[in-house]
Amino acid sequence: MLYNKDNPQWFFSEEQHISSEESSRIIRESKQLVTKILKTDVRDFGANIYGVKNDSEDSDSTRSKSIIGIVIGILVFAGLILSLIFKNLVIFGYIGCGVFLFAGISMLLTGKGEIVESSSRAVLNKVIGFDIALASLLLILLIYFRKLFAGAEVFILIFVITFGLSGITLLFAAVFRTVSGKLIYTREVTATCSGYVRYVSRDSDNHYRGTVFIHTSPLFSYSVDGVQYQAVWDEFVTKQDSDIALGQNVPIKVDPKHPENIKSPVSAHPAIISFEVFLAVAFVTIAIWLGIYTASGAAKNMKLETKWNPAIEKINGETESNLTKITDEMIQTMYKEKLGSDQKWYVETAVVASKETTDEGQAITFTDEAFNGILYKDGNAPEPGTSLIIFYTVDGTRLLSGKHYKRMFTTADPLKFEYSGSHTAFKTGG
Repeated sequence: MLYNKDNPQWFFSEEQHISSEESSRIIRESKQLVTKILKTDVRDFGANIYGVKNDSEDSDSTRSKSIIGIVIGILVFAGLILSLIFKNLVIFGYIGCGVFLFAGISMLLTGKGEIVESSSRAVLNKVIGFDIALASLLLILLIYFRKLFAGAEVFILIFVITFGLSGITLLFAAVFRTVSGKLIYTREVTATCSGYVRYVSRDSDNHYRGTVFIHTSPLFSYSVDGVQYQAVWDEFVTKQDSDIALGQNVPIKVDPKHPENIKSPVSAHPAIISFEVFLAVAFVTIAIWLGIYTASGAAKNMKLETKWNPAIEKINGETESNLTKITDEMIQTMYKEKLGSDQKWYVETAVVASKETTDEGQAITFTDEAFNGILYKDGNAPEPGTSLIIFYTVDGTRLLSGKHYKRMFTTADPLKFEYSGSHTAFKTGG
């Protein structure tokens, strides 16, 4: 990438090997730069961290991007609040996936994920952007068709999508790093080492603690088609000294379309490639195993329990319920063959009136004689006085008799279950 002498993160010197004192000075000045950036006006952030001085047109573009970012942040935050209040994570799911879909498409079209980009990084960014957009689209479809799945299937399929696409991306990155020299950096030129550029990084988000690394690249001076360039490797080497002597002429490989981009020897390091391949294989294996597990139907009986924030419950004027909720969709899905597509059904609570043991099992009746009786062949009939949630249809041929016209197709214990749908009890004449 082109050498930007105004970038305060880059420290230039003509010393191939630096002393411990010089290393300490670079680290100390890097810390001072961090302090300056934290105190700076947001509008000067680009200039302070990258040495970029925007003109009025760039400033307008940056301002527009900032406004878009703020609007997206507000939408995501609003979606989170609404989902908590209404107890509907679908709201947040749609908004969150929409934001990632927008970000993925943007990366796919531009190849930009940072301010400074190399040719190889731009290609990787486009692939990552495609995977992010594809994952977001698949998750949106998964949310939309969530009613087709039971139990924990949707939750597991989210991991299948994320692990699968992450593994494919890592595998592509490993292969691409290996062959990028033959695909992108195809032109070889002779360059002269005219100095050394270094910068500091840390393995922690805390800028004052954590392991400190100094990264180094020779500053190469060379000519391509009569144009002079001063550039550094697209990826710096993680060590403070260089293997190339000052003034030494060395062959380098550049991108013919963007001659300022130079292939770095670290990009295809065996350790990096091996680690990426290991992660890729692990992620894809997990995705395949979870996919097979879900396809076998084993996840249908797995339950997901959602514990809502007590503060939100208090705002809603409610207390948290440990009862399993029964929805209209659940009833319609479980009894679709019995109910059909247009069969009307109703729900209400009824009290057991009597229990009688017969040769076939235990039969119960209800205080409301409109209900037909139930035979429990397993002998686990509820005791008289027990309340049950009754789901039933109406037999019009028995309606005039006033007895046994409410035909039950399932029941639920109100101490364990809670109906949260929109169906009500049948009303004669209504």
